[in-house]
Amino acid sequence: MILSPASTIERNHASGVWGRVALDALFRKTTTKHPERIALADEPNRASWTSGEPRSLTYAEADAEISRLAGLFKALGLTPDSVIGLQLPNTTDAVIIVLAALRAGLIVTPLPLVWRGREIADSLSMASAKAVITTDRLESAVAADWMRDAAVEVFGLRYVLGLGEDLPDGLVSLSAVLNEVGDEIPPADIVRGEKAADHLATLTWTIGASGKPLPVPRTHNHWVAAGLATMLESRIGDGAHIVLPYSVAGLAGIGSGLVPWLLSAGTLHLHHPENVASIARHANAVNADFVVVPGPLAKRVSDGLEGKTTLAAVWQAGAERSNDAISGRTVVDVTLIQEFAAMATRRAGETYAQDLPLARREGTGGISVAELKLDTPDGASSSGSGAASLLVRGAMVPDAAWPGAPSADWPDAADGYLRTRLIGLGDGKTISHLDINPFLDNSGLVGGISLDLAALDALYKGFEDLYDAAAFLGADPVLGTRLYTAIVAKPGASFDESAFETYLADAKVGLQALPSGYMAVDSIPRSDAGLVNRKALENRLQDLREAG
Repeated sequence: MILSPASTIERNHASGVWGRVALDALFRKTTTKHPERIALADEPNRASWTSGEPRSLTYAEADAEISRLAGLFKALGLTPDSVIGLQLPNTTDAVIIVLAALRAGLIVTPLPLVWRGREIADSLSMASAKAVITTDRLESAVAADWMRDAAVEVFGLRYVLGLGEDLPDGLVSLSAVLNEVGDEIPPADIVRGEKAADHLATLTWTIGASGKPLPVPRTHNHWVAAGLATMLESRIGDGAHIVLPYSVAGLAGIGSGLVPWLLSAGTLHLHHPENVASIARHANAVNADFVVVPGPLAKRVSDGLEGKTTLAAVWQAGAERSNDAISGRTVVDVTLIQEFAAMATRRAGETYAQDLPLARREGTGGISVAELKLDTPDGASSSGSGAASLLVRGAMVPDAAWPGAPSADWPDAADGYLRTRLIGLGDGKTISHLDINPFLDNSGLVGGISLDLAALDALYKGFEDLYDAAAFLGADPVLGTRLYTAIVAKPGASFDESAFETYLADAKVGLQALPSGYMAVDSIPRSDAGLVNRKALENRLQDLREAG
């Protein structure tokens, strides 16, 4: 499926950023050249947090599994451009499934691991998914139950498949299906010729203007451009050992981990981030050349690393940047502009995270993979210090909406730029701060997951002992932000935290919608238009913290 306008395709191909090589073709190229090189490796303690023993696969071994699974997808009747949903932890199995789906010509939509219930059902329905694959467990969470319950509401979903040994009724074991069909599965080679890389590869997710999940379609070429942004700034070499603690879902996991791995013909070490120290231990054990980490954790991970390992510090828009200096190693700051772009900036010796330049982010030969612009509310370019809307364009930025998504949710476009739902502060040359407008958008990011705060207000207020409630975000040194709830109890009622959490569990909300803390208030501050003043709530929480 090709959604990009012909003018976009022509311009990006002419620039040299876009080419003819799809992601699976990158993998096949390395398989031919280095069949015995280790391609994928699980974290040694995999069995402690999800099903399956840890595996290590050469390119040749992984390629054989990819081909067999791609053939199975075809045998199941999943035709090219069918959408397959994935909700999988960070394992070799997840990467193989992604590449197998792409080899079969499918469009992959990876769902955030914290989603459940309505979020899963809404996203799979909007994507018109024909199949979905999940796992039986992730730590103590029974992910398979979430998927089973959500899948019954998705019209047109033909297969609900699972990994692991403890799958509930309603899910079919993927490994059991593979064993049943045996080894003689016809290949699923898809012939798309010179336009293969212009076809859609994925639908990743952000939150649209309506507050609902919004799919962001990205082609193989979009992803190559996104991976180049990190590759060029970090100077990852051939055969690099890369440690990735992000799941293969979105710009952080795919753009900063999976694609640089494919471009470097390296070894991808999948990591489950149980704590900060474990990332450094894993990197040291495999002599990692490159480690992707959340920006707020970069300093702590760096302190535990041996050697000259390069760090990619991933920052969510709106998260406060740490002022901790990191010396003795290369650090590339990757700022996520929702799911539309990832701006990679190599630290230039001063070892601190830098402001984002508004100038073009250059690639090979002066080619722009992404660039930013600030616009004041009246549309004039910002040259002062005031807040302005953030616009983004470039070879990694998708410029066509998914047909199944509400058209009003897709960002406005002008001169090739997309108008994101972020606001920024700039001096005409750089952006010093990015945030989501708390009054207009009622949305936010926690750990890279978008939240519809207005919808959470209504959900929380539905608890029987509450007169009013509002969700808001508070600063956190690790995640950047955490979710909190301001509560106004009914007269004579006392707030029972345990009963409230049971109420949320019964509503089948995702883990990201569970508050990290509660703040009792006399009333919820609102504007004259009735919008919650979430900044006032955040400031009150900070005052309470400082007061002890």
